[in-house]
Amino acid sequence: MPTLRRLLTSVFSLGLAATGLAGAAELKLGLNTSAGLGCPVVAGRLGIQADRFGVYGQVGYCSSNVQGQSGSATFGGGVSFDLFTTSNVTTYALVGGDVQDGNAVLHGDLGLRYGVALFPVEGYLEAGVQRTTTALGPVLGPRIALGVTYRMNLGDVQGSVPAPLTLDDGTTPDTYSGAAPAECKLTQEQDIASARATASGAANEGLSAAANSVRAAYSDISYTVTITNVSINGNSARVAGQVKVSATQRSTGERVSGTYGGTVSLVRDGCGWRATGYTRS
Repeated sequence: MPTLRRLLTSVFSLGLAATGLAGAAELKLGLNTSAGLGCPVVAGRLGIQADRFGVYGQVGYCSSNVQGQSGSATFGGGVSFDLFTTSNVTTYALVGGDVQDGNAVLHGDLGLRYGVALFPVEGYLEAGVQRTTTALGPVLGPRIALGVTYRMNLGDVQGSVPAPLTLDDGTTPDTYSGAAPAECKLTQEQDIASARATASGAANEGLSAAANSVRAAYSDISYTVTITNVSINGNSARVAGQVKVSATQRSTGERVSGTYGGTVSLVRDGCGWRATGYTRS
């Protein structure tokens, strides 16, 4: 059982992710390549995402496509706007600019991000058109960027973060401070129920990913998520719960099981909630 515990908890300890959250911001550290369309062979990106808007700066290395000429550094930045999110996929529009070998490059793109709730790493793909200003006139061409991003939640920018919860058997009452936006027309009970459902869904999604990651060592994995209590303070929430896990160890055929506790952090997303991280207890 210690092996199962280490494997599962190592997966969940990665949680500190936020994706386009109302009232919250996240810092993004990315690495990408142009994959042959565009200039940078490799580039590092630093950005901030708040609600549906993002801004980033980027530096990279641009290889030369001319025989006998060496590559050069490139730098620039851009702004993005999330269009819509479906399950784990977010689409967005992006406009930006770079300076490459002394030439100004403007580009417009559509992008796609893929990430799993509670996990801080996401992949992205951007494709569009770029316009390079040269001494002989503008040059149009395709642009593509493929990369990965590590996300760090900066918390509620309004500072209303509730205190951590202590897990129990579910007898601790829910706590509620503040209210959902007036246009949502949600009662306190409905807001709490929404937070519970979001946390439960994120936990199940994370457990499914964890189960796949330990496939080589364990089979027939089953789990049950139980929410014990909810603490809501303004635009932030913490949902405490327990997970009962059982699995068959492939090497011995032994059935092992265990109960783990933790807290899912949420921030308000419109009239609902979005998971931003997981803390093991």
